[in-house]
Amino acid sequence: MSEDIRTDPSRKTPRYARKTADQRREVLLQATLRCIVRLGVEKTSIRAIAEEADVSVGLVNHHFGSKEALVAAAYRHIADTLLHEIEARVADTGGSARDRLSAFIRASFSPVVLDRSLFRAWLAFWTLQAQAPEISAVHKERYGAYRKVLEELIAEFQQETGVATLSPRMAAIGLSGLLDGLWLEWCLEPETFSPEEGITLSETWLRTVVEARPAG
Repeated sequence: MSEDIRTDPSRKTPRYARKTADQRREVLLQATLRCIVRLGVEKTSIRAIAEEADVSVGLVNHHFGSKEALVAAAYRHIADTLLHEIEARVADTGGSARDRLSAFIRASFSPVVLDRSLFRAWLAFWTLQAQAPEISAVHKERYGAYRKVLEELIAEFQQETGVATLSPRMAAIGLSGLLDGLWLEWCLEPETFSPEEGITLSETWLRTVVEARPAG
């Protein structure tokens, strides 16, 4: 996610003389996220987004066509941004598959991911997935991509070590569920545990469930 969202969700993006189509879309996506955080999805309208982005309603409609399409694009944008952040940290680590699994866990508790300013937006997206086909499709696709990264890392770890207590798919579902649950708990009440404790919990799960060799 861009810095203006992380540091100040209320800050508007200034108008520039000229922007490329991609830059205009980025401005609109960031404005949409700020509106959802501040107003909630129901009160976030095309007009509110246009005012937040300091552009015309016509420009918003030109790029996205509808509020539903824009909200779905904002969901995809934030999900892709966080996944790319995690993937970059994993790639920078190098080393064994186990080292990269640890990097994935550490990245999941980084300040970029533990961003309470966007918590309301995430809740809105999750609520909408049961009602809006566009959001449901994005959720299925992006969470699938997220779990696929974990699944491939776990499969590589199993090939390196010969340990395969669970299938890579099942282990990825379990670990992603744990990480999501800890993220949600931390966003609701950060005093419950520190990011370092979240990393310790996740590493313990990994050692106990994924690394454990079957008895006998």
